[in-house]
Amino acid sequence: MGEVIKRQKDGKFIGWYIRYYDADGTRRIRASKQPTYNEARRMLLQIEAQIARGEAGVAEPRSKITVAELCEQFLSAPHPRAKCEKSYRRFARSELNRILPLVGAIHLDKLWRRDIEAARDALSRRYKPNTVRSSLRPLGAALTWAVGRELLPKNPMLQMQRPRSQYSDERLSVEEASALLAEAKRQASKSRRSHALYIGVSLALRLGLRRGEVFGLRWEDVDLRSGRLTVARSFESLPKNSKPRTLPIPSVLLPDLNDWSTLLTHRGKVVPTGASCRVSLARLLRDAGCKPLSRGWHGLRHTFASIFAEQ
Repeated sequence: MGEVIKRQKDGKFIGWYIRYYDADGTRRIRASKQPTYNEARRMLLQIEAQIARGEAGVAEPRSKITVAELCEQFLSAPHPRAKCEKSYRRFARSELNRILPLVGAIHLDKLWRRDIEAARDALSRRYKPNTVRSSLRPLGAALTWAVGRELLPKNPMLQMQRPRSQYSDERLSVEEASALLAEAKRQASKSRRSHALYIGVSLALRLGLRRGEVFGLRWEDVDLRSGRLTVARSFESLPKNSKPRTLPIPSVLLPDLNDWSTLLTHRGKVVPTGASCRVSLARLLRDAGCKPLSRGWHGLRHTFASIFAEQ
């Protein structure tokens, strides 16, 4: 038989705890979060009745909030492990927008793995595997967060099968890469923004920088005299793996960076083009007669790596 325990700390009452034995004989102790002894006792009896019926896997009560409400609480909570909390919230919210219409109205006490699997299968009929995996990721994180706050006894997505990852080998040919650089340089004289885009494309194709690294690079990280630059940031946070790296600047890129540095009055970011970089690259690829890249800037990084390996 279980029991209700009155817990105190430093002489102060902190709550009613319940102690009971699970179906496999394991002793469990947890906070009841009930205001009175009688309510804690009632909760204990409900749990023991469920265990007796063989429902040990759902013995602990679940929260009554909906999945959508949980995700909102999760996004509002601190995320100290994220490199940039603002970017993480924006990305997670965007990905959740695909799956929440399918499971968002379900209350946590009614959410089971089969519900999420049905949503996964519905998304798989509309999107590519990587998109489905990306949509499931923040939902899984929110459910794990709920377990840590005792809103759920366990994450229903634990060990759930996800679609197999698909790795992209999308790239430009040598001729297309040359045409893109030539068109970007031709358009550089049109405006300061076009010139910045040319520098960004050059950094991606000639050094293989990631998109965040291109638009996070600052002049303080560029040493034109020694011909080296340090990749110390991805947008406003640390680069991937949180480890800076130093690269030699190709001789063909040095004159462009020198000329560009003399044109800028504010020596902050090397490529200060803002949030329009995706659309600008797509337009530039079209103007250069290149095939579109579904992954945009990452396709330029793949192009650099492929040409580098071939040479």
